[in-house]
Amino acid sequence: MPLFRSQSGDSQKAPVAIPRDVESLEKLIVDLAAATDEKSAWKITVDSTAEAHGFAYGACWLPGPDNQLHLEYESGRIATEVRAGGGGDGSLPPDAGLVGRAFRSGRPVYVGAMEQCGDCRRCQAAGRAGMAAAIVTPVVRDGRSIAVLEYYSPDPLYIDGPRTEKWASIARIAEQARWTVLASAELRQVADDRLAVTSVVTALGQSTDSQSALRMALDSVRTAFGWAYGSYWQIDDSAGVLKFQQESGSAGEEFRKVTLAATFAEGVGLSGRAWRARDLVFVRDLAELTDCVRGPAAMRAGVRSGVCFPILSHGRIIGTMDFFTTEYIELSESRASALRNVQQLVSQRLDIVRTAEQSADNARALLDTVSRLRAASDDATRVAEEAVSKASAMTHEVEALGQASVAIGDVIKIISSIADQTNLLALNATIEAARAGEVGRGFAVVAGEVKDLARETAEATQRVSEQINGIQNSARTVSSGILTTSETIGQMDAVQARMNEVLEEQAKMASALQL
Repeated sequence: MPLFRSQSGDSQKAPVAIPRDVESLEKLIVDLAAATDEKSAWKITVDSTAEAHGFAYGACWLPGPDNQLHLEYESGRIATEVRAGGGGDGSLPPDAGLVGRAFRSGRPVYVGAMEQCGDCRRCQAAGRAGMAAAIVTPVVRDGRSIAVLEYYSPDPLYIDGPRTEKWASIARIAEQARWTVLASAELRQVADDRLAVTSVVTALGQSTDSQSALRMALDSVRTAFGWAYGSYWQIDDSAGVLKFQQESGSAGEEFRKVTLAATFAEGVGLSGRAWRARDLVFVRDLAELTDCVRGPAAMRAGVRSGVCFPILSHGRIIGTMDFFTTEYIELSESRASALRNVQQLVSQRLDIVRTAEQSADNARALLDTVSRLRAASDDATRVAEEAVSKASAMTHEVEALGQASVAIGDVIKIISSIADQTNLLALNATIEAARAGEVGRGFAVVAGEVKDLARETAEATQRVSEQINGIQNSARTVSSGILTTSETIGQMDAVQARMNEVLEEQAKMASALQL
């Protein structure tokens, strides 16, 4: 329905204006309550206004960093004809036609007769499509045009002259309503994002190892933000690629099969880009990822948008987590900030559980070492005890040897005494043989041999006596050495006992680290 219409169907009578602007504004304010972000707010603004006034076409243009105006959204039955007139690539110079004029002036531009659109090709195309009027309104904030709303109507609007200022006032109220709704939506999203981060933190706190931490991170992030599918990719240092590790949710069997078989080099695909950027990467339309092997499967499965962030451990990227939606989404600054917080939380939790796992491994290794040391210590104690026992036995043997040496010494003394007496008898026999003359010559020879034998016996006895003295001295030395060795082994026993106490303490510490 047009902004102003004739009260009578008689074309010969002058039209009587029945305003529809207030009703249109009320409808817009109600419709804007459904906006969740700026993109949806512009769409609702265009659609609600076009529906309220019966416009055949509506569009929203936003200025870009390239000093061009870019088409944010359009709808209507003559969209094809209007695009053919200009802006078919989705952009316009800031001085082009009615859109450029409204953007530069900051004032609504109204055309009540399409033949007046001499400088606007889009307006001319709308006229050829049967449009009777055009209203192009800038959206002004803080004295600067932040958008342009373009409408074409098949019916006259009658808003030239004083009515233009009223339209501008309504546009300002509509913008204020849009801004308020966006601010409220942003606050809601901030609250939702904080709640999502809290739920992720709670879930991660329940993980006890790296695998459960990754699984809980995938599940909690995907659920908290309402996404369809998530997966974790780990860097294979030897191959220099990201390889699939875990998944959560579902985006169709075909998409899953492609995911399980895929690998990504640094900079390739969504995960590879996050790896290279070392930061969050968002892609609103996965069709834009021409280097992603999952792209075609994603399109067939209805997967639309994707977000990915790297996982770090001690400052080094070890993998990435990506998530996908089945509808197009926008990533607000609040949501991006929340996801970066999630990235840090997941990375920190992984560091904690991996450190705990490493500590447990070290504890098990320490406990194993302690067990081996304890076994070796027990063996050393047993050997020492055996050595003490053998040393004691050797001491007794040496003492017995000493006693036997003393006994032998006594026998040697007797033999020596006998040798002396034999030598004396031989001397007497020699003297008697000499007195006997020729008759005693044979006795003299025997006496000489006996004398020589007694002398040799005395010499041998002397040598044996000397050797026995040496044996006795060695026995005393050996006995003293064995005694010293026994005392040293006793000291080793004391040291071994202290070592066993230390090993016991280490075993308790290692067992505590495993808990």
